Amino acid sequence: MRPILVCCDRDGTINRDDNNLYLGKSPDWKSQIEILPGVASGILKINEIPDSHLVVVTNQSGVAIADSEFAELTEERVGEVNFEIGSRLRAKGCRIDGFFVCPYVDSAYVAQARDRGRTINPDYIQDGCRDLKPNTGLLEKAAAKVGLELNQCSLYVIGDRFTDVEMGLNGGGVGILVESPKTRELGDLKKTRKLMSEHPGQVYVADAFDAAARTIVELAAARTD
Repeated sequence: MRPILVCCDRDGTINRDDNNLYLGKSPDWKSQIEILPGVASGILKINEIPDSHLVVVTNQSGVAIADSEFAELTEERVGEVNFEIGSRLRAKGCRIDGFFVCPYVDSAYVAQARDRGRTINPDYIQDGCRDLKPNTGLLEKAAAKVGLELNQCSLYVIGDRFTDVEMGLNGGGVGILVESPKTRELGDLKKTRKLMSEHPGQVYVADAFDAAARTIVELAAARTD
C-alpha cells in the first residue's frame, strides 16, 4: 500500500474565514482564530489511518497586498498564525506534519485587486508560480517533507475552494470540497459538482471537515494499491 498524504486548506477549512478576515493583519489576530467544528475530530480520524501524513497547504495572498492595513501581514506573521493554529490542534491530540504557504499572486489577482483599489507588492507577483493553487508545488513540498515523491502517495486534498479540488486532481489524487458560505457565494459548489460528474471517484463534496475525513477513511480502507 502507498502512504497516504492528506493536504488541508487553512482559512475557511480549518479555521473560520468570514468577510475576508485575512487572519494575521490585525494586532489582535490570536483572538480571531476560531477552529471550525469537526476539524479536530476529523484530523484525529485521519491520524488513525496507517502510514498517513497530514499537512496544511495555504495560499496567503494578503502578504502580497501593500496597503497600510496589511502592513503587519508578513510571511513571518503567517508563520506565527500557523504555529498558533497548529498548537491549538496539537493540544487536542492532532498530529500535523507541516504547514506549507504560498504568498505569491498572479497577474489576474493583481487586476482584481486594483479594481478594489488595492496595491500589490511587485516582489510577490509571480505568474506561473508552481506553489500557487491549483498548481502542485505545495503538494510536492509536503510529500518531500515526509520523505516521499508525490507520485508515491495516495493523495487527498480537502478545502473550501474549487482550486483546492483542482489541486487534488492535478496532483493525481482526490479532491474534497468542504461546503462553506463562500463556496456557494462564489459558485465553487456548482463547479465542483460538475467536476464530480467528469471525474467519478476523484471528487467529493462534504458538508463539514469531519465528513470529509470520514470519506478519506472509507476510501483508504477500500484501497487496493
